[in-house]
Amino acid sequence: MVRALTALAVTSLLVTVAAFAAGPFDGQWQGHTVFGQRRCTGGDFPVTVTDNKVSGEWKGIYGTYPVSGTIAPDGTFHGTLGKGSLTGKFSGDKFEGSFPPPNDRCGSGTAQFERSK
Repeated sequence: MVRALTALAVTSLLVTVAAFAAGPFDGQWQGHTVFGQRRCTGGDFPVTVTDNKVSGEWKGIYGTYPVSGTIAPDGTFHGTLGKGSLTGKFSGDKFEGSFPPPNDRCGSGTAQFERSK
């Protein structure tokens, strides 16, 4: 009986600790990219946030690019889209950021994420 109660207490503690470890932005997000020049097409892609870590994969006109990075407590994001940097800010259910284009013809790149409902 004591072992059962101890096991239950430890399990409850682990579940509670895991719940508090989750970040405020955890969940599924829908990403969207846009370029300054129309000759380069943007696109939509899924993004996952777990414990303030971002992961995803964007399929662009020049290939598939990993999306990753870390969200600071204030929502500031520093990461990568492919080999380039992706920086921006998470606020509520939205993210706004920018990244360098894959080539000079594309113009500046912007990324938006919206939390999936």
